[in-house]
Amino acid sequence: MIKYRESIISAHHNYLVNGMLTQAFVVGNPNSRMEFFLVAEIVPPGEITPRISARLVDEKAQLVLELDLNKICNNPGRCSHQLNAEGFRILNPSGEALLEVSTKIFANGYLTLLKARLFDGHGKLRVEPFDGSIRVHGKADLSLKAPIHKLISKSS
Repeated sequence: MIKYRESIISAHHNYLVNGMLTQAFVVGNPNSRMEFFLVAEIVPPGEITPRISARLVDEKAQLVLELDLNKICNNPGRCSHQLNAEGFRILNPSGEALLEVSTKIFANGYLTLLKARLFDGHGKLRVEPFDGSIRVHGKADLSLKAPIHKLISKSS
């Protein structure tokens, strides 16, 4: 039996997830005030910067960080935000990268790669590094058709 994977590709900006391109994705539950999530929003034409929002927890389900459109908005884990030429990194206090975001420029558009090892509120591995970007485990929507940030903001 052939298993099909679906994604929607943008002519302007894409993310690499599970070895395939997609214009936007969500892992976890961004509509909850407490649960883990990672969202990579659609980047509109004319813009370059990826739009990443997240609620990151550790293996013990303790809140580490909340990120809203690339900016730290809640930081009980005392993480730091480090900008670089291609994007940014979120580092824990020991200097280990929790999340790395880098955007590559091509003649026809942009590709954002994420690197992370993320857990959900039950300590289950949900995202891990894979093939230059990430592999997602468990339920996720890897083919978002419209921005969801307004929905996230209303529920937070």
